[in-house]
Amino acid sequence: INHETCISCGKCLQSCPFGAIVERSQMVDVLKLINETDKQVVAMLAPAIVGQFPGDIGNVVGALKKAGFSDVIEVAVGADITTKKEAAEFIEKMENGEKLMTTSCCPAFVNMIRQHFPTLLDNMSTTVSPMCAVSRMVKAEDPDAVTVFIGPCIAKKSEALDLSIEGNADYALTLSE
Repeated sequence: INHETCISCGKCLQSCPFGAIVERSQMVDVLKLINETDKQVVAMLAPAIVGQFPGDIGNVVGALKKAGFSDVIEVAVGADITTKKEAAEFIEKMENGEKLMTTSCCPAFVNMIRQHFPTLLDNMSTTVSPMCAVSRMVKAEDPDAVTVFIGPCIAKKSEALDLSIEGNADYALTLSE
């Protein structure tokens, strides 16, 4: 993998005919935290989780709590926060005569802009993703809490690893994990 051009979208995992490229799982790290610390470990569920497992969302929440998560929060709450902030940011940019604003919610898109289209960086929203917004909510209540995003997107792993984003999720797991 050429890390200078990789945007962490996960396409290579699907495309490799040999299965030689695999995602780096953080599941063992998360399970260790649940079992070996007194910290609150909070699962943050992407809305896409609905319909991914048999039963209803209550079953998934119950299973996560039984697995040891202190709490389970739906990231849709963060989407509401992000939408409001991005809308205000968009209005301000347009009133200042700017012609374009892109989202900042998709880490693969953000990585693509940073690496391949850096001249568009000023056009990217500075609003954090819903995942980060919810993580910040959790950490505002308990600064020692550990936040774990669970969703379908492998690119969220690169976002969680981005230490330049204050208050971001500590870990990201895919639905398959």
